[in-house]
Amino acid sequence: MNAIVFAYGPYFAVFGFLAARMYQWGILRNRPAPSVAPVSPATEAALVLGVMTVLVGHVTTSVAPGAMRALLSDPDRVAVIETVGLVGALLVAYGVAARLRRRVQAFRAGIPLQGGPVAVLALLLVVCLSGVYLTVSYRWMTVWYAYIFVPYTRSLVFMEPLTDAVAASPWAVRQHTLLIMLLVAAWPASGLSLVELFPIRAVARRFGEGAGARIEGAPSDAAAEQGR
Repeated sequence: MNAIVFAYGPYFAVFGFLAARMYQWGILRNRPAPSVAPVSPATEAALVLGVMTVLVGHVTTSVAPGAMRALLSDPDRVAVIETVGLVGALLVAYGVAARLRRRVQAFRAGIPLQGGPVAVLALLLVVCLSGVYLTVSYRWMTVWYAYIFVPYTRSLVFMEPLTDAVAASPWAVRQHTLLIMLLVAAWPASGLSLVELFPIRAVARRFGEGAGARIEGAPSDAAAEQGR
């Protein structure tokens, strides 16, 4: 049964994603979920840093598994990489929880079209916490990802699913994988914009404004020093 789920589940998740996306475009005219109160700048920065950390680790391992396996051959390097990944996952979980709190407040206030965003953000938070649990509870989880999950993902791309290793993995690992499939299928129906989870422009704009203000203030500081 597990082998069947992991062989066909990802394809059903992709089909669900495409169907929900076409519904958004065709029926709802790509109408996004109504905006709610923003989170703090620090929370947005935590989201961007956490998402970038998690994505870089996963994408690097998927694109260059051989190089990553060589890097993971040293236990000390594994400890460093898993610690960085854990921090990134915690930052994402913190940011998602803050976004979810705003959506729940809007839902209770009677703002329409908040049920989908609340459900999907709650699911994403569970995925993040599941990843944190795996990193803390199972040593060498990064090695498992490089040696088992990456070949499994690649086999899905080539329509030749290799499910034996994933199906034989611990229950928590299988549950995490199934949650990701469910998230992929459900995301488009929520009307959430990716900007809500990866506000890179807002963070970059604030960083640029802060840097510009420091540069503009530098001459006056120098003049004040000379006046002394």
